[in-house]
Amino acid sequence: AGVLDVRMVPLRQVFEKLSRVVRRLRIDLEKEVLLEFTGGDTELDKLIVEQLVDPLVHVVRNAFDHAIESEQERIAAGKAPVGRIRVSAFQRGNHVVIEVADDGRGMDVESIRRKAIERGLVSAEESLSERDVLNLVFEAGLSTRDEVSETSGRGVGMDVVRSNLAALGGLVEVHSRRSLGTTITITLPITLAII
Repeated sequence: AGVLDVRMVPLRQVFEKLSRVVRRLRIDLEKEVLLEFTGGDTELDKLIVEQLVDPLVHVVRNAFDHAIESEQERIAAGKAPVGRIRVSAFQRGNHVVIEVADDGRGMDVESIRRKAIERGLVSAEESLSERDVLNLVFEAGLSTRDEVSETSGRGVGMDVVRSNLAALGGLVEVHSRRSLGTTITITLPITLAII
């Protein structure tokens, strides 16, 4: 068998795209949010990187639009007026882990659970851990927002994000603490050759 020609590229390329998206969002949403990157040198298969752009843009856009509160809300909650989104990447074995962490409002586990019951995704009797409930945000059509903004309907996209990443052999998980923030963790194989 011939050696697979795998082209490795640094994630910096994706990070630059995310920076452009956030510059645009700052103008469109009139909101100041700091975007920080670490691990831009981390390398991934070019084919994976190309497929990663859309899901990552979606996750960052969600954090910017939904998770980060308005300046007034942040000040009232005793937070720094400017929100932060940190995108970090690192290698773990033959996988790359990408985390998108915001210091926004966090997810309301009770509200997600209520909506999931209303939609018939889970039964009211089911006892679910907090982690189980948070992972329901990946189910189709479960939006945690009562009104969906122009920029992104959180529930609309997270199911697509999960299936896009699954197609690359990737996993996506969510950890969130109410009023402290949310971290979306994406784990991907370094190359498609591994799958």
